[in-house]
Amino acid sequence: MCRGKGMLIVVMVVFSFFVTSTMLYGFDEKQVQTLKKTNNCKKCDLSGATLSNLYLEYADLSGANLSGADLSNAMLANSNLSNANLSNSNLSNSNLSNANLSGANVSKANLSKIFLDQATWTNGKGCKVGSIGACKQ
Repeated sequence: MCRGKGMLIVVMVVFSFFVTSTMLYGFDEKQVQTLKKTNNCKKCDLSGATLSNLYLEYADLSGANLSGADLSNAMLANSNLSNANLSNSNLSNSNLSNANLSGANVSKANLSKIFLDQATWTNGKGCKVGSIGACKQ
């Protein structure tokens, strides 16, 4: 009888781990593959996804949930990130030149060495040429 309870506890712990990890990182690998193939993932849940070093120029990620995602060293020039959730994401060394970030949430995002030449910032205003690490308006 004790052995059966012990096994039940193990099964419940493992199940809880998988449920919790899915809730923390809600992205679906199919959506990541769709983004890589089509450069389009409007309103996708890519939270916690590893998208570093990807070539996503002209991608449409409007309204996407990219919170906690790793977008370091990604090419996102000319991309549409309007109304995207980029909170707690890693955008270090990414190129977002001419990207649209209007209405995007970038709170606690790592923006070190991010290229923002002529991007549209979260407030809807343009960033000046030479904007690196912060949007100069």
